[in-house]
Amino acid sequence: MTERLTVGINSYVSLADANAVAETRLFAAPWDAATDATRERALATATALLDRLQWQGRVLAPTQALAWPRVAQHAAPGYPLTTETPSAIVGATVDLAIHLLTAGEHAGAPVRQRMLGDSLVMYFPTIADEFPKHVRRAIEPYLEASSANVAQVRF
Repeated sequence: MTERLTVGINSYVSLADANAVAETRLFAAPWDAATDATRERALATATALLDRLQWQGRVLAPTQALAWPRVAQHAAPGYPLTTETPSAIVGATVDLAIHLLTAGEHAGAPVRQRMLGDSLVMYFPTIADEFPKHVRRAIEPYLEASSANVAQVRF
């Protein structure tokens, strides 16, 4: 038996809300072709990937299962009493889910080869980031470090 998609437990967004967001996206054909069960798995996977990032602030309640909703780091305990996950995070979750559904359709990153004398050098010309650029740009304002390539030092 599979676990159902539950907002606040394994997803930042419900299937109904995700469907509404996907209807506004141009390249959502993989989403449209997927079954509800596959869409739920994609949303849960996208949430899990986003949930492990270092977000600004702190969780609203120490007992919550996911990183969102959040409040400012220095907010008094219990304030605010309720808050919602920002629409940018919800949209990024749906966009990442759509990207995950298309990941099997794309070939791997292109490999470049160059001969340097007697040596063959192979490299990937793109920066390794598991998030597509449009998802990364949507979540950047909420991250502690705006890029996967930025180190953060805490004292």
